Amino acid sequence: MILLDCGNRYLKAQFWTAGRLQASYAGAYNSGWQQSLEHWMQGLAATHCYLASVLDTKRQVELEQCLVPRFEAAVTRFVPVAKALGVTNGYRQPECLGVDRWMTLLAAPEILPGDCVVIDAGSAITLDLLRADGQHLGGAILPGFNTSIDHFRHIFKYIDFDHPDITETQQPGCSTEAAIHIDYARNAIEILPELVNRWSQLFDEDATVLLAGGDAQRVQHILEQASRIVPDLVFRGIHRLARQ
Repeated sequence: MILLDCGNRYLKAQFWTAGRLQASYAGAYNSGWQQSLEHWMQGLAATHCYLASVLDTKRQVELEQCLVPRFEAAVTRFVPVAKALGVTNGYRQPECLGVDRWMTLLAAPEILPGDCVVIDAGSAITLDLLRADGQHLGGAILPGFNTSIDHFRHIFKYIDFDHPDITETQQPGCSTEAAIHIDYARNAIEILPELVNRWSQLFDEDATVLLAGGDAQRVQHILEQASRIVPDLVFRGIHRLARQ
C-alpha cells in the first residue's frame, strides 16, 4: 500500500508491503509535481492508496487525477471523525479538526501509553493534548518559526480572523478559531513553552511531549519538559487506520 501525507508545502509518500516500509518520497508542489509522484510510484506493487490531505480543492483535484488512473476506486482519504482507535476528538465539530492533527493523535497511543502533548512544528505549529484514556482536550495553532502573519492567514484563509474566539485564552481550543493564537508582539519561541507549561497542569500525571515536523528539534530546545521526536508521526496515524 501507498500512504500519502499531503501538507501545505510538501507531499510525502511511503510504500509499505508485508508490514514493512520499503520506499519513501517527498516533494514540493512545484511544476510537474504530479509527474514526479507518478514516476516514483512506477513499479511499486501497491494496490491501495491511503491519504491524509490538507490540500485546497484545486490541488486535491490534481492529486486525484494522478491517483485514480492508477488505483481506480482503491483510494481512501481519511478525515477527522468523533472517535477512532480509542481516541476521542475534542473538537465541538470533529470534522473541523485538521486531518494532520487527527493523524498525530491517532499515532500517539501506539508510541506511549500515558498523557501526552503532541506538537507538530511546520508552517504552522500545532499543539494538542491527549489524555492516557484517549480523550483529546483541544489545543493551539500558532504561526511557525519562519511563517509571517500574512502567510499564516493564507494557510487558514477559510478562517474569519475577526472571529471573537480568536483571543488569548487560558484553555486549549476546541475549535479552530479558539485554538488560533496570534500575538503580534511575541512569537512562538516565547508563547509555546508557556502553553506547554500551563496546559500540562491539566493532566493528573507528568505528560510526555511528542514532537514532529521540520522544526521539531528547535521546539525541543526551548521546552523544559521531556520530549521525544517522532518525524513520521502523521504517517504512523495513517498506517494505524489503514491496517485496522
